[in-house]
Amino acid sequence: MGADWKKAKQKAADVVKNYGLTKPPVDPEAIAEAMGVDVVYAHFSPGIKDKVSGFIQFDPLQIVVNKEIHPNRMTFTIAHELAHFLMHKPYAESNDYRVMPRQNEYSVRKPPEEQEADCFAAELLVPEKMLKAYKDFASTRELARIFAVSEDVILNRLKSLRVS
Repeated sequence: MGADWKKAKQKAADVVKNYGLTKPPVDPEAIAEAMGVDVVYAHFSPGIKDKVSGFIQFDPLQIVVNKEIHPNRMTFTIAHELAHFLMHKPYAESNDYRVMPRQNEYSVRKPPEEQEADCFAAELLVPEKMLKAYKDFASTRELARIFAVSEDVILNRLKSLRVS
């Protein structure tokens, strides 16, 4: 079964609506904390620190973020792991869940749950309504700064919305 893009987009839209998010940047750490999910920043071991951005664990309930990555990647990672909390708890608690080495956020070789988490993160951090409000007044670089995400995330959101 492939990724359920509609479910991921709807879940992100629900969070944006439920938390009254109306202007960027969206703070996924504050959202996670409001949901009872602690966010912890940690030094990862030399073998994985350049490959892993973060992961979620359920006992104790927390998102663990690699504190040596770029702040924009931290933001995306928290949103991505929040998706697993909201949408994939059985998967994230199963033996099928693995801490995945970093890849392009939109890689299609990832398991469907990982693709959905990436979609959720992009939709949460760069909601369509907010992006449309800013897109005509800012360059891609400025949009990335405004939304606190990478330029790649902005470019992919613009492409997915067919907005340029």
